[in-house]
Amino acid sequence: MGSGKMGRTSILIKLIVAVCCLGLSAMSCGDGSNLRDQTVMAIVNGTPITEAQLIERLKYGPGPRVLLRMIDTRLIVAEAARRQIKPGGEQVELKLSQVASRLGSERELTAMLREHNTSRAELKDRLRVDAMLDEIATQQITIEDAQVQQYYQEHLEEFSHGEQVRARMILTETRENAEAIKVALDSGGDFAGLAQALSIDPGTAQQEGDMGYFERGDYADEITQVAFSLEPGQVSGVFAVPDGYCIIKVEGRRPAGTEALDQVQGQIVSRLKHRQRDQMRQQWLVEQRQRARLKISDPRLRGVIEALLDTAPPPNPYEF
Repeated sequence: MGSGKMGRTSILIKLIVAVCCLGLSAMSCGDGSNLRDQTVMAIVNGTPITEAQLIERLKYGPGPRVLLRMIDTRLIVAEAARRQIKPGGEQVELKLSQVASRLGSERELTAMLREHNTSRAELKDRLRVDAMLDEIATQQITIEDAQVQQYYQEHLEEFSHGEQVRARMILTETRENAEAIKVALDSGGDFAGLAQALSIDPGTAQQEGDMGYFERGDYADEITQVAFSLEPGQVSGVFAVPDGYCIIKVEGRRPAGTEALDQVQGQIVSRLKHRQRDQMRQQWLVEQRQRARLKISDPRLRGVIEALLDTAPPPNPYEF
């Protein structure tokens, strides 16, 4: 995660923006330049470091990449607006959870943000732009029927399965609670509604207990033994599982076999687009940089930016 060297984003961007604005302006700096020359940012053993010296170092050090990141962001946001791409909050939250997973935990994420003087809102803004670029790139990709057919034939084992059962579950901490729910079910209670309201299983409760189709071995033996002993429509009794006490309702069964191409075509198209997305992100952004009307009056800064236009990767929201 990140490129190794990390700066303080907020002060860096402010300084680079100030420098670039001054460089692009046709107005003379006048007394402002003299003030910067005289403003002391630090004193080391009696020797001052001025604001002008700091800005100069930032301008030609990390400055070009920061400026390019700002340029890229403008290009992405403008295109997203043109295409009416508006990433939902759930997309941003998913990316945020992925950042936390990479770091190890939410605590590590909070520590990282604090270390780099970045707020969660600022990180979410970066992730939102990243989601925009994902969608722009995905819309650029066309998957032909022949590609889908080839992938299907080369990955037949992925679409083959053994005997499967589809079921819903309700998990409780105590047998007493499970027995009470079983009484309600036997009296005509709605299994899906009770599962959503009362099950403590984090993986299925919000899906009304739906476990989807699964094979023997996908769940604990206690669960699969009961599930595969029932017919569609049947509800189990209360039985013990490693995490508590469970009730299962079987909703479907299907024999071992291979899913037909038309059943998995959408899944294959999504996979192929995901494979090509990173390459398309780079390709699209390089094309937009080349088409953009960029004016950078500082020759040294312009030269570095021009060298980056064809090779620099898209902005990484995880770099600070």
